[in-house]
Amino acid sequence: MPNIFNHLRKRESVGSSQAPMVEADSPTPLQADATRRSTRNWGPLALTYANNISRRSTSNRRSMSHRQSTVEEGTGGDAAEKIEPAGLTQPWLVIRRSILSSWLNLLLLVIPVGIASHPANFPDVAVFVLNFFAIVPLAKILGYATEQMSLHLGDVLGGLINATLGNVVELLLGILALVKGQVEIVQTSLVGSIIANLLLVSGSCFFFGGLKNNEQVFNTHAAQSYGSLLAMAILSTLLPAAYNSLNAKDADLKSGVLTLSHVTAIFLLIIYIAYLFFQLKTHANLFSAVSLEDRKAAAQKPKSESDEKLATPPAETAVASTSATPDTFGTPAPAATAAASRDQIVAIEESKNEQEDDEEEVVELTLWASIVLLLITVGFIGVCAEFLVDSIDGLTESWNLSHSFVGMIILAIVGNASEHYSAISVAVKNKMDLALGVAVGSSIQIALFVMPVLCILGWIIDQPMSLYFSPFTTVVLFITVLLVNYIIGDGRTNWLEGLVLIISYVIIGVAYFLYPKDMDTASTSL
Repeated sequence: MPNIFNHLRKRESVGSSQAPMVEADSPTPLQADATRRSTRNWGPLALTYANNISRRSTSNRRSMSHRQSTVEEGTGGDAAEKIEPAGLTQPWLVIRRSILSSWLNLLLLVIPVGIASHPANFPDVAVFVLNFFAIVPLAKILGYATEQMSLHLGDVLGGLINATLGNVVELLLGILALVKGQVEIVQTSLVGSIIANLLLVSGSCFFFGGLKNNEQVFNTHAAQSYGSLLAMAILSTLLPAAYNSLNAKDADLKSGVLTLSHVTAIFLLIIYIAYLFFQLKTHANLFSAVSLEDRKAAAQKPKSESDEKLATPPAETAVASTSATPDTFGTPAPAATAAASRDQIVAIEESKNEQEDDEEEVVELTLWASIVLLLITVGFIGVCAEFLVDSIDGLTESWNLSHSFVGMIILAIVGNASEHYSAISVAVKNKMDLALGVAVGSSIQIALFVMPVLCILGWIIDQPMSLYFSPFTTVVLFITVLLVNYIIGDGRTNWLEGLVLIISYVIIGVAYFLYPKDMDTASTSL
């Protein structure tokens, strides 16, 4: 699944739209009194909602003014309609837009300290923690640069770039650890990334999105495609584990598992390339998002009996109200006024949702500026990742942790921190197709692209990197994919299903925290 989460970051809409105000004559004292009595239940709610919308509009206008201040004078266009892309001749503007792309970039202040910690001989725990937090904003800026570059390259090539660079952090961490011979860290970090995306990220999306919406729907065709590819990934890990259980000589088993893993890795890459062609070219329509109307219909919470009685008053009450009120006061009935207030609130909410759905991505950087930003960011990630990998042994000794827990839980979280934030933010906005593409799509990338590439790289540099995992890790991965496929199979989710996934991840984390340090979960035990 191309890593479309880089396309998900919300842009401030340049230009503002203001709803027309309806003027009315000044009410008479009797009309004012009737209006106060009729809206005593709905009036405060409508007023509070209007105040909230007003505050949001003011905030948006301030944000818009801040964004417009970056537009250079003399661009030949209206600053309120277009933002001029920043190029290499405007380095400070490029840096400013990159830093302001996310609040996570506040952690950029940690980068110089993290880089200096290694040559300054800081304790291994401090080196690990500092570089751990330094990689988080770098991953976010990497996603921003990739997104800006893809906007210049079109849908197909841009999607391919996103798919290739979507998991650069995991790939760099894996390469550095593999070169240093830490095969266990490589394998557990890859499996940990898959499990974290499927359980923690997906579960958080379902849970927080379900708290705001009754139910959330997504494309079942895309979900079924994700399920089949995840099953293929599980097959690639089950076969080496089953082969290793055969009653044969240890030398033959080790050679056979490595050969089977290398051949399987090649075919996994073929499947991944075919999947990209399938999604981006031949069957792109199967991955389209569910319509806004269907999402809003599923998100509506069921009405209580009191709401239904208020919306549909008894016939005699309605007749009495409508017959007496116009003749006496010339004003609407209380029930009619309450219904109108509810309709106005619903109309405002629907208009806001439609505006969020119709937002288009803005080109803020030129092609070369985005490429240079991407290369610089990758360089910083490589330095921080190398120092982080070097400090793992000291961390495990100081904190009495197993390598399995560090790779399966800690490194998995740092490698997917920016994706976690992006997926949850769009899930709360009831854009579950995009959220699912972030969570499940990233797992597919790791299983079908990153893991086979590292397996082939280990083959080249003569490291025993294979697709064989311990029976414990294989069972955990199998149950994870089975549980996620079962939940997303019907194309609908709620907060309870999200809580199930989150609790499952916590249980797995506890199990790996208690995992014995002297037991190896990787293929080095062959």
